[in-house]
Amino acid sequence: MMLQLPQRIRVLSDGRPGHENQSVGLAAAIARRTGATVEVVRLPVKGGLWRRGRTALGEAPAVPDLLIGAGHKVHLPMWFAARRFRARSVVIMLPTWPVGLFDLCLTPDHDLRPGKVYSRIIGTRGALNRLPEALPPKESRGVVLLGGPCRHHGWDGPAVVAAIREVLAARLELTWTIADSRRTPPGFLEGLRREQTPATLTSYTETSAEWLPQQLMTAQEVWVTRDSVSMVFEAITAGARTGLLPTPVLRRKDGPVRSIEGLVRDGFAVEFASWQRDDRRLPEPRRLHETARCAALVLKRLFNDRD
Repeated sequence: MMLQLPQRIRVLSDGRPGHENQSVGLAAAIARRTGATVEVVRLPVKGGLWRRGRTALGEAPAVPDLLIGAGHKVHLPMWFAARRFRARSVVIMLPTWPVGLFDLCLTPDHDLRPGKVYSRIIGTRGALNRLPEALPPKESRGVVLLGGPCRHHGWDGPAVVAAIREVLAARLELTWTIADSRRTPPGFLEGLRREQTPATLTSYTETSAEWLPQQLMTAQEVWVTRDSVSMVFEAITAGARTGLLPTPVLRRKDGPVRSIEGLVRDGFAVEFASWQRDDRRLPEPRRLHETARCAALVLKRLFNDRD
């Protein structure tokens, strides 16, 4: 049976920026293909399952054709709303509830069993994001993005500083911006400022959700600390030459670590040490747009779109 393409998409958000970024990115990519409207409903942090379920229904008379969400707290509210509206449902990441409660699950490849075929799961390479397929012309700009210590990576501040100095010195023709993130150790950006690093230094506390995509879309070259998996994928999606600043690997078997190693192996990103050996130049970018690919697959699998 041919189903009408979705006209109203509702994103259910648990309020976590990373989850919302992926969900809105997928919804926007589907909307670009169908002309659908997109609304974001943020579920209450407190108040229990009943309150989240009622919030997921939104306000009448808007009835969604498709529900999208990421994060454990959106799973049951999404299932409840999808049943009420007879809408399709897409969960990003592997759900904690049975996969059969949802129409599709978009799950990182490293969380799936190699070679196994799943009827309701689409494997993804890394995290989805909000960057569009069409990009503006590149400018003579470079961007450095700083993560911080996490479960699978440590942090070596002096090594990161030394690498940044070397990168900026090798590409004097570019105007550089350096930005930190929530995980960046306190005072790190200020330390770069005291050392008069020749770049515009920007704290994440001073930016909006649109700032980073705008920076990446026009940058020729982007360097990201190795721990920041989502930002690495965003740089690649933006079609920038992408380098990885060194941070110690703590758990090499973790999915995020293996994901980054796969990007390096397939030529999407370059390790700092390799860049040093290869005349301090990054190769031309290989663009990877997983959000666009997944949007097309959602339409094909759930709405019989054959285009």
